[in-house]
Amino acid sequence: MEEERGMRVKKYRHLSDGWPHEFQTPSEKGYPKVFDLMSHWVLKYDGIPVGYTGSLDMGHFHFVGNTFILPEYRQSGWHSYLLSVRNANLGLRPKITVLNPIDGTHMANLVKVVSKLGYKPVLSYEDVSDIMSKKLFAEILKQGQQLWRMD
Repeated sequence: MEEERGMRVKKYRHLSDGWPHEFQTPSEKGYPKVFDLMSHWVLKYDGIPVGYTGSLDMGHFHFVGNTFILPEYRQSGWHSYLLSVRNANLGLRPKITVLNPIDGTHMANLVKVVSKLGYKPVLSYEDVSDIMSKKLFAEILKQGQQLWRMD
């Protein structure tokens, strides 16, 4: 899809098709169950899979998230690069992400990344009432996580 500094991003319907390392499903990591239906975008550096992120077309918007970068490749800007490539390929519909600080990440770092990409915090149902049902909003909202939106 895009190539920069030896990096390549490719979309897979099933994460296991492009990610050779052991992984947990999104719901096993604490994400909403619907995230298990995501397709995944795998970032490779010189042919080596170093990270992934997911997306799910919900009709009026995309759920995006379940992003993981191998620890030895963090702090390199590749997280932002991977999200930028994914978002550019998803088109103009709103994107909703769940910030879920796991795998050695911190909420402040996640907020910094999504803020730079143009996401805004979802503070109440009114912030997403134009694209999702109240029922879905209640299902995805979990303690210790944050919802963010990008239009």
